[in-house]
Amino acid sequence: MSKHIQKEERIKIQTLISIGQSIDQIAKHLCRHRSTIYREISRAGICDKVYDAETYHQQARTNMIRNRDSINPSKETIELVEQLIIQKQWSPEQISNWLKLNKQESVSHTWIYRYVAKDRAEGGELSNHLRRGGRSYHRGQMEYKGKIKNRVSIDHRPEVVQARNRLGDYEIDLIVGAKNKGAILTGVDRSSRECIIKKLQNKSAVEIESVVVDALKNKAKTITSDNGNEFTNHQNITQKLKSDYYFANPYASYERGSIENLNGLIRQYIPKGCDLDTINQDQLDTIADKLNNRPRKILNFLSPIQYTNNYNAMQKNLDLSHL
Repeated sequence: MSKHIQKEERIKIQTLISIGQSIDQIAKHLCRHRSTIYREISRAGICDKVYDAETYHQQARTNMIRNRDSINPSKETIELVEQLIIQKQWSPEQISNWLKLNKQESVSHTWIYRYVAKDRAEGGELSNHLRRGGRSYHRGQMEYKGKIKNRVSIDHRPEVVQARNRLGDYEIDLIVGAKNKGAILTGVDRSSRECIIKKLQNKSAVEIESVVVDALKNKAKTITSDNGNEFTNHQNITQKLKSDYYFANPYASYERGSIENLNGLIRQYIPKGCDLDTINQDQLDTIADKLNNRPRKILNFLSPIQYTNNYNAMQKNLDLSHL
Protein backbone atom coordinates (compact mmCIF):
# COMPACT_ATOMS: atom_id res chain seq x y z
CA MET A 1 0.00 0.00 0.00
CA SER A 2 1.17 3.54 -0.73
CA LYS A 3 2.68 5.35 2.24
CA HIS A 4 0.55 8.39 1.38
CA ILE A 5 -3.06 8.64 2.45
CA GLN A 6 -5.29 8.54 -0.63
CA LYS A 7 -8.50 10.48 -1.19
CA GLU A 8 -10.68 7.39 -0.74
CA GLU A 9 -8.99 6.68 2.60
CA ARG A 10 -9.57 10.24 3.78
CA ILE A 11 -13.30 9.83 3.14
CA LYS A 12 -13.27 6.57 5.12
CA ILE A 13 -11.40 8.26 7.97
CA GLN A 14 -14.00 11.05 8.06
CA THR A 15 -16.81 8.48 8.15
CA LEU A 16 -15.20 6.40 10.89
CA ILE A 17 -14.52 9.49 13.01
CA SER A 18 -18.17 10.55 12.65
CA ILE A 19 -19.35 7.24 14.14
CA GLY A 20 -16.97 7.48 17.06
CA GLN A 21 -14.19 5.09 16.02
CA SER A 22 -10.84 5.46 17.79
CA ILE A 23 -7.51 5.99 16.04
CA ASP A 24 -6.56 2.36 16.75
CA GLN A 25 -9.83 1.10 15.28
CA ILE A 26 -9.46 3.29 12.18
CA ALA A 27 -5.85 2.14 11.68
CA LYS A 28 -6.90 -1.51 11.93
CA HIS A 29 -9.77 -0.99 9.52
CA LEU A 30 -7.50 0.66 6.90
CA CYS A 31 -4.49 -1.61 7.56
CA ARG A 32 -2.43 1.45 8.45
CA HIS A 33 -0.14 2.22 11.38
CA ARG A 34 -1.90 4.26 14.07
CA SER A 35 0.78 6.96 13.74
CA THR A 36 -0.14 7.46 10.09
CA ILE A 37 -3.79 8.00 11.01
CA TYR A 38 -2.88 10.28 13.91
CA ARG A 39 -0.69 12.48 11.72
CA GLU A 40 -3.43 12.66 9.09
CA ILE A 41 -6.10 14.01 11.45
CA SER A 42 -3.66 16.24 13.36
CA ARG A 43 -2.18 18.18 10.45
CA ALA A 44 -2.21 21.95 10.65
CA GLY A 45 -4.89 23.67 8.64
CA ILE A 46 -7.80 21.48 9.74
CA CYS A 47 -10.08 23.93 11.53
CA ASP A 48 -11.00 23.02 15.10
CA LYS A 49 -9.68 19.50 14.49
CA VAL A 50 -12.79 18.75 12.44
CA TYR A 51 -11.58 16.39 9.76
CA ASP A 52 -13.03 17.17 6.34
CA ALA A 53 -11.81 14.70 3.69
CA GLU A 54 -12.49 16.79 0.57
CA THR A 55 -11.02 19.99 2.02
CA TYR A 56 -7.84 18.28 3.11
CA HIS A 57 -7.52 16.33 -0.14
CA GLN A 58 -7.44 19.62 -2.06
CA GLN A 59 -4.99 21.09 0.45
CA ALA A 60 -2.73 18.06 0.10
CA ARG A 61 -2.70 18.41 -3.69
CA THR A 62 -1.83 22.10 -3.38
CA ASN A 63 1.01 21.29 -0.98
CA MET A 64 2.37 18.63 -3.33
CA ILE A 65 2.44 21.06 -6.25
CA ARG A 66 3.96 23.84 -4.18
CA ASN A 67 6.62 21.56 -2.71
CA ARG A 68 7.41 20.05 -6.10
CA ASP A 69 7.83 23.41 -7.83
CA SER A 70 9.84 25.02 -5.03
CA ILE A 71 12.60 22.41 -4.91
CA ASN A 72 15.93 24.06 -5.61
CA PRO A 73 18.72 21.84 -4.26
CA SER A 74 22.19 23.19 -3.71
CA LYS A 75 25.01 22.69 -6.17
CA GLU A 76 26.69 20.32 -3.69
CA THR A 77 23.58 18.10 -3.49
CA ILE A 78 23.23 18.00 -7.29
CA GLU A 79 26.89 17.03 -7.66
CA LEU A 80 26.43 14.29 -5.07
CA VAL A 81 23.36 12.94 -6.90
CA GLU A 82 25.36 12.81 -10.15
CA GLN A 83 28.24 11.08 -8.39
CA LEU A 84 26.00 8.38 -6.90
CA ILE A 85 24.38 7.75 -10.30
CA ILE A 86 27.63 7.59 -12.28
CA GLN A 87 29.99 5.90 -9.81
CA LYS A 88 27.62 3.62 -7.88
CA GLN A 89 24.74 3.20 -10.37
CA TRP A 90 22.25 3.80 -7.56
CA SER A 91 18.59 4.25 -8.46
CA PRO A 92 16.84 7.59 -7.83
CA GLU A 93 14.85 6.00 -4.99
CA GLN A 94 18.01 4.67 -3.34
CA ILE A 95 19.69 8.07 -3.64
CA SER A 96 16.69 9.97 -2.28
CA ASN A 97 16.35 7.77 0.80
CA TRP A 98 20.10 7.73 1.44
CA LEU A 99 20.15 11.53 1.38
CA LYS A 100 17.28 11.66 3.88
CA LEU A 101 19.23 9.43 6.27
CA ASN A 102 22.70 10.89 5.82
CA LYS A 103 22.47 14.50 4.65
CA GLN A 104 20.70 17.65 5.80
CA GLU A 105 19.37 18.33 2.32
CA SER A 106 17.51 15.74 0.25
CA VAL A 107 15.53 15.55 -2.96
CA SER A 108 12.72 13.22 -4.00
CA HIS A 109 13.23 10.36 -6.41
CA THR A 110 10.81 12.06 -8.83
CA TRP A 111 13.01 15.17 -8.84
CA ILE A 112 16.01 12.98 -9.68
CA TYR A 113 14.12 11.30 -12.54
CA ARG A 114 13.21 14.73 -13.93
CA TYR A 115 16.82 15.88 -13.59
CA VAL A 116 18.07 12.78 -15.45
CA ALA A 117 15.46 13.29 -18.18
CA LYS A 118 16.55 16.93 -18.58
CA ASP A 119 20.19 15.84 -18.73
CA ARG A 120 19.37 13.25 -21.40
CA ALA A 121 17.47 15.83 -23.49
CA GLU A 122 20.56 18.03 -23.37
CA GLY A 123 22.82 15.21 -24.57
CA GLY A 124 24.06 14.11 -21.14
CA GLU A 125 24.91 10.55 -20.10
CA LEU A 126 23.37 10.17 -16.64
CA SER A 127 20.56 7.98 -18.00
CA ASN A 128 23.12 5.46 -19.28
CA HIS A 129 23.98 4.60 -15.67
CA LEU A 130 20.41 3.83 -14.58
CA ARG A 131 19.03 0.31 -14.84
CA ARG A 132 16.10 1.32 -17.03
CA GLY A 133 17.82 4.12 -18.86
CA GLY A 134 16.12 6.80 -16.79
CA ARG A 135 12.66 5.88 -18.04
CA SER A 136 10.27 6.48 -15.19
CA TYR A 137 7.28 4.24 -14.55
CA HIS A 138 3.98 5.44 -16.00
CA ARG A 139 0.73 4.16 -14.55
CA GLY A 140 -1.76 2.77 -17.01
CA GLN A 141 -1.33 2.34 -20.72
CA MET A 142 -0.23 5.06 -23.10
CA GLU A 143 -1.10 5.33 -26.76
CA TYR A 144 1.65 4.22 -29.11
CA LYS A 145 2.83 7.14 -31.28
CA GLY A 146 5.87 5.63 -32.96
CA LYS A 147 6.60 4.71 -36.57
CA ILE A 148 6.61 0.90 -36.54
CA LYS A 149 4.37 -0.16 -39.41
CA ASN A 150 1.75 -2.90 -38.92
CA ARG A 151 2.60 -3.12 -35.25
CA VAL A 152 0.45 -5.66 -33.32
CA SER A 153 -0.17 -4.71 -29.70
CA ILE A 154 0.39 -7.11 -26.83
CA ASP A 155 -3.32 -6.61 -26.10
CA HIS A 156 -3.99 -9.03 -28.97
CA ARG A 157 -1.57 -11.68 -27.74
CA PRO A 158 -3.39 -14.99 -27.08
CA GLU A 159 -4.06 -16.11 -23.53
CA VAL A 160 -1.89 -19.21 -23.96
CA VAL A 161 1.17 -16.95 -24.03
CA GLN A 162 0.17 -15.29 -20.77
CA ALA A 163 -0.37 -18.71 -19.16
CA ARG A 164 3.31 -19.75 -19.67
CA ASN A 165 2.27 -23.37 -20.17
CA ARG A 166 4.29 -24.04 -23.32
CA LEU A 167 7.76 -23.47 -24.72
CA GLY A 168 8.41 -21.06 -27.56
CA ASP A 169 6.97 -17.76 -26.36
CA TYR A 170 9.91 -15.36 -26.21
CA GLU A 171 10.55 -11.86 -24.92
CA ILE A 172 13.49 -10.03 -26.48
CA ASP A 173 15.36 -6.82 -25.75
CA LEU A 174 18.64 -4.95 -26.28
CA ILE A 175 21.33 -4.09 -23.75
CA VAL A 176 23.41 -1.14 -24.92
CA GLY A 177 26.88 -0.37 -23.60
CA ALA A 178 28.11 2.84 -21.97
CA LYS A 179 28.22 5.79 -24.36
CA ASN A 180 26.36 3.57 -26.84
CA LYS A 181 29.47 1.44 -27.35
CA GLY A 182 28.36 -2.03 -28.30
CA ALA A 183 25.06 -3.87 -27.92
CA ILE A 184 23.77 -7.36 -27.27
CA LEU A 185 20.45 -9.02 -27.98
CA THR A 186 18.82 -10.81 -25.06
CA GLY A 187 15.94 -13.25 -25.26
CA VAL A 188 14.12 -15.46 -22.78
CA ASP A 189 11.48 -18.17 -23.04
CA ARG A 190 8.53 -17.12 -20.88
CA SER A 191 7.92 -20.66 -19.62
CA SER A 192 11.35 -22.23 -19.08
CA ARG A 193 13.31 -18.96 -18.59
CA GLU A 194 15.98 -20.41 -20.89
CA CYS A 195 17.87 -17.46 -22.33
CA ILE A 196 19.86 -16.43 -25.37
CA ILE A 197 22.51 -13.68 -25.36
CA LYS A 198 23.89 -12.62 -28.73
CA LYS A 199 26.55 -10.14 -29.79
CA LEU A 200 25.39 -7.46 -32.24
CA GLN A 201 27.58 -5.80 -34.83
CA ASN A 202 25.32 -2.76 -34.70
CA LYS A 203 21.81 -1.75 -33.60
CA SER A 204 20.23 -1.57 -37.06
CA ALA A 205 16.89 -3.23 -37.78
CA VAL A 206 18.59 -5.42 -40.41
CA GLU A 207 21.17 -6.69 -37.91
CA ILE A 208 18.48 -7.35 -35.30
CA GLU A 209 16.41 -9.26 -37.85
CA SER A 210 19.36 -11.46 -38.81
CA VAL A 211 20.38 -12.28 -35.24
CA VAL A 212 16.82 -12.93 -33.99
CA VAL A 213 16.04 -15.26 -36.91
CA ASP A 214 19.28 -17.18 -36.43
CA ALA A 215 18.88 -17.46 -32.63
CA LEU A 216 15.20 -18.43 -32.55
CA LYS A 217 14.92 -20.60 -35.66
CA ASN A 218 12.69 -23.63 -34.93
CA LYS A 219 12.10 -22.30 -31.42
CA ALA A 220 9.80 -19.27 -31.40
CA LYS A 221 6.03 -19.46 -31.54
CA THR A 222 5.64 -15.82 -30.48
CA ILE A 223 7.98 -12.91 -29.81
CA THR A 224 7.30 -9.86 -27.66
CA SER A 225 9.46 -6.74 -27.55
CA ASP A 226 9.33 -3.07 -26.69
CA ASN A 227 8.74 -0.37 -29.29
CA GLY A 228 12.33 0.45 -30.19
CA ASN A 229 12.98 1.32 -33.82
CA GLU A 230 15.49 -1.55 -33.95
CA PHE A 231 12.49 -3.90 -34.13
CA THR A 232 10.90 -2.31 -37.21
CA ASN A 233 11.68 -5.41 -39.32
CA HIS A 234 9.31 -7.49 -37.20
CA GLN A 235 7.30 -8.62 -40.23
CA ASN A 236 10.39 -10.11 -41.86
CA ILE A 237 11.14 -11.91 -38.59
CA THR A 238 7.66 -13.40 -38.32
CA GLN A 239 7.71 -14.50 -41.96
CA LYS A 240 11.06 -16.25 -41.65
CA LEU A 241 10.31 -17.87 -38.29
CA LYS A 242 6.61 -18.52 -39.01
CA SER A 243 5.82 -16.98 -35.64
CA ASP A 244 3.73 -14.09 -34.31
CA TYR A 245 5.20 -10.81 -33.09
CA TYR A 246 3.73 -8.49 -30.44
CA PHE A 247 4.74 -5.11 -29.04
CA ALA A 248 4.29 -4.14 -25.40
CA ASN A 249 2.49 -0.93 -24.53
CA PRO A 250 4.67 2.18 -24.15
CA TYR A 251 6.21 2.61 -20.68
CA ALA A 252 4.86 -0.80 -19.60
CA SER A 253 8.02 -2.73 -18.76
CA TYR A 254 5.96 -4.88 -16.38
CA GLU A 255 4.42 -6.50 -19.49
CA ARG A 256 7.88 -7.90 -20.28
CA GLY A 257 8.88 -8.92 -16.78
CA SER A 258 10.86 -12.00 -17.81
CA ILE A 259 13.27 -10.12 -20.07
CA GLU A 260 13.64 -7.29 -17.56
CA ASN A 261 14.61 -9.88 -14.94
CA LEU A 262 17.05 -11.57 -17.32
CA ASN A 263 18.77 -8.28 -18.10
CA GLY A 264 19.17 -7.70 -14.38
CA LEU A 265 20.79 -11.14 -13.98
CA ILE A 266 23.17 -10.43 -16.84
CA ARG A 267 24.35 -7.30 -15.04
CA GLN A 268 25.92 -9.61 -12.45
CA TYR A 269 28.43 -10.51 -15.15
CA ILE A 270 28.39 -7.35 -17.28
CA PRO A 271 28.10 -4.33 -14.97
CA LYS A 272 26.62 -1.03 -16.09
CA GLY A 273 29.16 1.26 -17.66
CA CYS A 274 30.87 -1.61 -19.47
CA ASP A 275 32.02 -1.09 -23.06
CA LEU A 276 30.22 -3.96 -24.81
CA ASP A 277 32.59 -3.72 -27.76
CA THR A 278 35.11 -5.50 -25.52
CA ILE A 279 32.77 -8.48 -24.97
CA ASN A 280 32.88 -11.37 -27.45
CA GLN A 281 30.33 -14.08 -28.21
CA ASP A 282 32.28 -16.77 -26.35
CA GLN A 283 31.96 -14.74 -23.16
CA LEU A 284 28.23 -14.25 -23.77
CA ASP A 285 27.78 -17.99 -24.36
CA THR A 286 29.48 -18.66 -21.02
CA ILE A 287 27.11 -16.27 -19.24
CA ALA A 288 24.07 -17.82 -20.94
CA ASP A 289 25.26 -21.31 -19.98
CA LYS A 290 25.60 -20.30 -16.33
CA LEU A 291 22.14 -18.72 -16.25
CA ASN A 292 20.51 -21.63 -18.08
CA ASN A 293 21.98 -24.12 -15.59
CA ARG A 294 21.20 -22.10 -12.46
CA PRO A 295 18.38 -23.49 -10.23
CA ARG A 296 15.42 -21.13 -10.25
CA LYS A 297 12.90 -20.80 -7.44
CA ILE A 298 10.09 -20.03 -9.90
CA LEU A 299 10.82 -23.40 -11.56
CA ASN A 300 10.76 -25.28 -8.23
CA PHE A 301 14.56 -25.07 -8.26
CA LEU A 302 14.97 -26.77 -11.59
CA SER A 303 17.32 -25.03 -13.97
CA PRO A 304 15.90 -23.69 -17.27
CA ILE A 305 17.68 -26.52 -19.10
CA GLN A 306 16.19 -29.15 -16.78
CA TYR A 307 12.74 -27.61 -17.16
CA THR A 308 13.06 -27.65 -20.94
CA ASN A 309 14.25 -31.27 -20.98
CA ASN A 310 11.40 -32.36 -18.70
CA TYR A 311 8.85 -30.54 -20.84
CA ASN A 312 10.16 -32.10 -24.06
CA ALA A 313 10.18 -35.57 -22.48
CA MET A 314 6.59 -35.12 -21.31
CA GLN A 315 5.49 -33.98 -24.77
CA LYS A 316 7.24 -36.99 -26.34
CA ASN A 317 5.44 -39.37 -23.99
CA LEU A 318 2.12 -37.74 -24.83
CA ASP A 319 2.81 -38.18 -28.53
CA LEU A 320 3.72 -41.85 -28.04
CA SER A 321 0.59 -42.50 -26.00
CA HIS A 322 -1.54 -41.69 -29.06
CA LEU A 323 0.10 -44.43 -31.16
